[in-house]
Amino acid sequence: MQDDQQDGAPRDLKRTLERLERQARERSVKQQRTAPAAAPTSPAPRTKALRRTNAGVPGPKVIAEANARLERFLRERGIEQFELFPSAEYPTPLTRLPLFPPVQRSTARELAAAADWIALESRWDGGGVYKAGPALTVYDEDTLFGLMNMRQQGMTGPADRLPIPAPPTVALSGLAPGNPVRVHALYCLVSQLESVIQGYTPPRGWGGRAITKRRESMENLAAITLKFQKPKGGDAFHGKPIQLIFIEYVATAEDACYYVQFHPLVSQWLEEYRTFLDFDIRRQLSPLGKAMHRSLASQRSNRTFSIPLTEFFASIGAFGELRDRKREAIPQLQKLITLQFLECFAITGTGRRTPWLLAVTFFRRK
Repeated sequence: MQDDQQDGAPRDLKRTLERLERQARERSVKQQRTAPAAAPTSPAPRTKALRRTNAGVPGPKVIAEANARLERFLRERGIEQFELFPSAEYPTPLTRLPLFPPVQRSTARELAAAADWIALESRWDGGGVYKAGPALTVYDEDTLFGLMNMRQQGMTGPADRLPIPAPPTVALSGLAPGNPVRVHALYCLVSQLESVIQGYTPPRGWGGRAITKRRESMENLAAITLKFQKPKGGDAFHGKPIQLIFIEYVATAEDACYYVQFHPLVSQWLEEYRTFLDFDIRRQLSPLGKAMHRSLASQRSNRTFSIPLTEFFASIGAFGELRDRKREAIPQLQKLITLQFLECFAITGTGRRTPWLLAVTFFRRK
């Protein structure tokens, strides 16, 4: 690959590049201090195909130029491309885990600080799922789901030759180097991501606070490490740390552009083990409602579904007093009926001698 200056980047960007590299090093040091020693999460060094900084260039032009550079890079590396047609897929293995609890960020931080590895316990955890890294909430799940809706490109090739090469855990799983893997990827402006999540664009665009908050969410997602004792369809990753996404940041005058590449296992889930979520429904729900909708959506292949309320709330991370959570859940379940996701629901039992049981019937069009 040609270096940045040969690619046409102005010489006066040198200081900007140095500043961004310094910030990246500082972030890396910070993450190494907070990450568990047994779980190396840093991917292999990024290629120059993604490093070019475009300070002072309008966002849409940055994306067009970035995609053109990516196309050249993939051709030179012999990486096969395939089209993606996203239609609201979400990995089913993530739908029934308390990875994105419907709580305030401060509460999530308290939970994340309890141990290096947090057990994501539910009756679907397959023998154990563990998380390390920043505190996450339903807000971050919105970010992840938005990115999944924006996927643009599929790639197949040796994992060590991808735009963001395979992390050590992929290499240790026998998938790299040499053995081809499939990954999904995209370029996006943070403002575009915000519009996808919210379902509209303000006349004057998104303010700086919204952009900053969403960027922080993307960086939190990229810093998360998961370990599955029995990863669905991914025996090679048994007990090995994986990341949801890898990101590369590109500066622009008005916004921020990111290259996002999904982990090979997450990409596989989006193709083979997926649940379809309705973003229009999701936007009209509270954080607790979103978590319930996501979990229930994974059961829609059945006409009806029932589960003890304690187990249901545990699977979505709805912590706190059970009676209070039940009271908050009822209006959201009623809204899911109004939105034609559920046909009806019932919560039976007393909560004392007889545990509460949630039973739902899913809506079916006639």
